[in-house]
Amino acid sequence: MEFASRFPLVLQKDGKNISRYPSNGRWSNLQYNEDFDIWPWASFDWSQNIFTQINGLFSLSPKLGNLNFPNLENCHYAEWVYGWKNCYLSIDVGEWVENVLYSSIVLINCKNIISSININNNSENIYCCKNITSSFNIFYSKYLHSSNNIWFSSNLIGCSECLFCNDLQNQNYCIENKQLDKEEYFKQKATILKHKNKYDLCYGAIKQLPFIRNSEQVTWWWLTHCNDIKDGYFLTRFSHGKNIMLGEWWNQSTNCYDCFYVWTNAHDYYAMVSSGIESSQCYCSVWITHSQNIYYSYYLDNCSFCFWCIGLKNKSYCILNKQYTKEERYIKVDEIFTQMEKDWQLWEFFQATMNPFYFNDTAAYLIDNSFTKEEVTAKWYLRRDEPIKVDIPEWAKVVRVEELDTYEWWRDSQWHVTLNSFQGLDAETSSAWQKMEWRSRWIDPEILKVIIQDDQWNIYKIVKMEYDFLMKYWLPLPRKHWLDRMKENFRIQ
Repeated sequence: MEFASRFPLVLQKDGKNISRYPSNGRWSNLQYNEDFDIWPWASFDWSQNIFTQINGLFSLSPKLGNLNFPNLENCHYAEWVYGWKNCYLSIDVGEWVENVLYSSIVLINCKNIISSININNNSENIYCCKNITSSFNIFYSKYLHSSNNIWFSSNLIGCSECLFCNDLQNQNYCIENKQLDKEEYFKQKATILKHKNKYDLCYGAIKQLPFIRNSEQVTWWWLTHCNDIKDGYFLTRFSHGKNIMLGEWWNQSTNCYDCFYVWTNAHDYYAMVSSGIESSQCYCSVWITHSQNIYYSYYLDNCSFCFWCIGLKNKSYCILNKQYTKEERYIKVDEIFTQMEKDWQLWEFFQATMNPFYFNDTAAYLIDNSFTKEEVTAKWYLRRDEPIKVDIPEWAKVVRVEELDTYEWWRDSQWHVTLNSFQGLDAETSSAWQKMEWRSRWIDPEILKVIIQDDQWNIYKIVKMEYDFLMKYWLPLPRKHWLDRMKENFRIQ
């Protein structure tokens, strides 16, 4: 609740811009220039509550509307992006990544990723998946490493051509963990994949087992190359820690406790959110990069020895964004820490009143949607009760998900005809039917012009990148809203 609620997954409209911040009274003006460097500061006031002061500074500080980085191509409707192109409605994607839709945390040389989460390290052609590394052609699967051409499976390492398999290593041509000869495998695979209307059900029924590889003294789920980790989830190359969820892995990270989404080469962390990259000795802070000795701060880059600071770059020895000398800073921080310890406030995380996001639009709610409205609001988190409004042109055609069958068909459907059926037709009609016949799979391109409405009256569209991917891999049109697909993947199990 405290940490993952600082990780928003719903994009908001702010005029012509896309923002991570919803419209409410917990933030001031939004800035869309990453180089913005005029931040308010305050002198420490012993007559006020310590958390009241940082809360006041936070409310006065301008907020970065989004965290996108320069040199992007066709990424106007995405958040927290760096080093990539062609991304739509996705969050946290970067490092030589291309063609990503409705996904989150896609990193390091990945391509063609749709409706998935935690995809990294040279993965390609991934659809409706979670936690996939170094793999390609993976559909409706979870927790795979170095595998290819996998459907409806989980916990595989080094596998190829498997369906409905779980907990296998270095196996080929398997269905339900039973190995078949190559010819029989492809025969059964073709029969199974005919049932397009069952794909979502098959994905939801996947058996999931803890995925632990090359690790010692670890507990929980999906840990690789880890040591001495208690209650870790999706971590690679972490040593000595507890209660850590989501950890990127270029280099080893050590001594991390009570953290959500820690980046590479992070050391000596406590109660950190969305932070890392060559940082150390950071405590109770959010979005800290290339920094050392940071306490109770937000959005710092390349800073050191900062306490209760917000939005600073290349600064040292600051308190509440005010510059001090090295000696002054040490004396003042010692006094503040002593008072916080007396008041039983030391190592408490930021108050919920400083959280500007709607709780049910963040990773916290997607991981665990059992939090009730009463639980959330009693602790002063915000909660969105109204549905997200979407502007629909009056002239737009709206179709229900039940009507999508009229927009797609398959070679194995009843319309299938043999070559003999083309006899007697005029040349133009015969040519058109033969092209459709050999195409084998067809989605009417008119689907790109309509609005789809699901069972919950939410609406979504099929975009061209998605259409091309569905056509290429014979996938059915999605019957669920893209955000619902993201929610399903963000849940722990």
